[in-house]
Amino acid sequence: MGLMNNEPRGSHIVIRDMDIDDMATVFHLGETLFTSGELPILYRTWDAYEVTNYFNTDPDFCLVAEESGDIVGFALGTTFEKEGSPWKYGYLAWIGVKEGQQNRGIGKRLYRELERRMKEEGVRMVIVDSESDNKDALAFFQRRGFSVAEEHIWLSKILRRKGQKGKRTKNIKNQRHKE
Repeated sequence: MGLMNNEPRGSHIVIRDMDIDDMATVFHLGETLFTSGELPILYRTWDAYEVTNYFNTDPDFCLVAEESGDIVGFALGTTFEKEGSPWKYGYLAWIGVKEGQQNRGIGKRLYRELERRMKEEGVRMVIVDSESDNKDALAFFQRRGFSVAEEHIWLSKILRRKGQKGKRTKNIKNQRHKE
């Protein structure tokens, strides 16, 4: 089912529901966009479970952008309710557009359709997170009306397994003995 026909002249991008046959393509596209080498402290990692989990639990919020039979972008989201809150929340977990296809409005169209669907489901607030130095993503979301919650900071710490050798492990052991 094709959605949203207000695309730039000459463009043949269709935003549609992701289907089971799209999962491998979406996974591989995500692999090229969200590599752990570029994002080493990302608290969530891109893997096949990300695609299958969202597709199996909230398929209405799994979209692809297709051009001439090729998937050139995707968005994966979900909705949830918090105990004690009258609001329903939307969460955009992943959005990506194939390199070489970016800056054509594809991400904007994916997000717009996702937001439309979330509104229909009664969502009052959409949440998204990004690395603080990902200026392109931050600008993209700010253009969509998101505010930056600078007072919220994610901290990360790499834990080493017991017996794992390393400078940091030795220092911690030595410090414990001194205390």
